Amino acid sequence: MVSNNQVPTLAQLRDSVADLPTIPESLSQILRLLEDPNSGARDLARVIRNDVPLTSKILRLSNSPLYQKRRTLTTVQDCVAVLGYRTVRQVALCVTVVSTLARECERRQSVLRYRDLWRHCVDAGAAAKWLAQQIGHPEPEDVFTCGLLHDLGKFVLTLQFPEQYAAVIAERRTRGCRLVDLERERFGYDHAQAGAVLGEAWNFPPLLVATCGGHHTSARNEHEASVVGLADYLANTLTPPASDLGFDQAMVDAAELYGAAGLSRESVESRLLELRGAIAALAPLRQLD
Repeated sequence: MVSNNQVPTLAQLRDSVADLPTIPESLSQILRLLEDPNSGARDLARVIRNDVPLTSKILRLSNSPLYQKRRTLTTVQDCVAVLGYRTVRQVALCVTVVSTLARECERRQSVLRYRDLWRHCVDAGAAAKWLAQQIGHPEPEDVFTCGLLHDLGKFVLTLQFPEQYAAVIAERRTRGCRLVDLERERFGYDHAQAGAVLGEAWNFPPLLVATCGGHHTSARNEHEASVVGLADYLANTLTPPASDLGFDQAMVDAAELYGAAGLSRESVESRLLELRGAIAALAPLRQLD
C-alpha cells in the first residue's frame, strides 16, 4: 500500500494492486469459461457449486419474482435452465468480483459506502442492458456485465488509498465539483482508469477493461463504454443512491452522453416507465449478503 504522504502514480497503483485480495479460484475458473468456446452449462454449474455463497446468491436470484417459473429451483443446473447459461455466467462473474472487494472493504473499515455503490452498479447494469437492447446490440448480456462492473475503480481507490480517497470524497461535497476531476487532480487518474488497472491485473476480458476505463471519457474507444456512460447517468437520476457517490446531474452533459450512445433523449425518455421496470426487476441482485 502506498504511503499516506505519497501521491500515487498510475504505475504505482499497478504495482500495489497485489495488496488487494487474491483473485478467488471460482473467479479464475469463470474467466477461463469466458475464454473457452467449448464450455457449457455443466462446467459453469460445477464451478458455482464449489462456491457456497455464490450458489446461495444464484439460487436467490433465480427464485425471485424476476423470473416466471412453475416450481422452486433448488439446484444450480435448474437455475441455468431458467436464466440461461450466459446470464448465470455473467452474474456469477460480477457477484464474485464485487463480493470479494466488499469483504475487503468491510475488513479494512472503508469509508466508502460500498453497499450503496453496488446497488448503483446493479441499477446501471440493468439500464445498460436495456439500452443495449434498444440499439440492437448483439450481446446485451455483455453490456450488462460492463454496467455492473463500471465503478470497480472506486473499490480500488478506497482500498489502496483510504485516507486520500476519503479526503477526495469529502472535498467533492464542499467544492461542488465532479468526483472524476478531483480524482485526476489528486492522483493523476480517475476511478475509471483505476478499474481498468484491476481488470487487467485480474485478466478480465478486453471489453470489460475498456468499459471500466472509458465510461467517463468523451473519446471512448468502445461503443459499449458510451452505452455504460449513459446507463450510469440514468441510474443516478432515476434511482439516486442513498449516499454521495460523486454524481451531480448539473455537471453532466446529457446531450453528449445520448449522442455517443447513439440514442435520442426523446426515444429514451418516452419509455422511462419500461426502463424503471427493468431496473426494479433486478432488485434481488442488489443484496451482497
